[in-house]
Amino acid sequence: MTASLILPVGWYTGEFHPAVGAPVKYHSLSIGRLSVTIEDPKAFAVWAAAHRPLDRPEATWDRAAVSEAAMRLGVTHPDRIVAEFLEDGLLVEVTPDAPDVEDFARAHRVQPLMVSLGNTPEDPLRYGIGLFGTAPVLRLPALAHDLWQWSSVGASLWDVCQVFADAGAEAEVADTREHDPRHLLREFLAVLPLLVGANAACLDEARR
Repeated sequence: MTASLILPVGWYTGEFHPAVGAPVKYHSLSIGRLSVTIEDPKAFAVWAAAHRPLDRPEATWDRAAVSEAAMRLGVTHPDRIVAEFLEDGLLVEVTPDAPDVEDFARAHRVQPLMVSLGNTPEDPLRYGIGLFGTAPVLRLPALAHDLWQWSSVGASLWDVCQVFADAGAEAEVADTREHDPRHLLREFLAVLPLLVGANAACLDEARR
């Protein structure tokens, strides 16, 4: 079985200063229909540390990696905060090949935070993601890119995988694995830490 991943949940909406020249009072996240505030800077550092950095693309971002990254940000006892955030839903732990991975996908959806920049003649099988007028932040294979691009359309990540699987079967895609939503989910989970770490996407609660 593959290692469990830690992913942050929520769309970061910024820091709040109550007055001119005042220090940060809290950091704000949007999760589902709620606005969540994190006042403790060490707690926010743990949430931020759950974003795998782009310069460590092969690293497994599990509890140990998150705690290590948080300690580098000055958090002395991150394990306690990690446990609290997992219980509260600000972090989620998922094992891509676990039997219950579908439950994770039904409970969450992915929201793109950047735009597709297309492919290039030199690299036609991968598609850039970033902001208009700048170089791509990252490039993904076509399938992962398409799942990312349309990920917010469904009520949950599982809904999106099911639609793509049904479309693949109807179109008689040669790779029959793409007719299986669980295969598509596993493929997408392989790139989700990269997308979240680059702030090209965020993980949110499924729409109810």
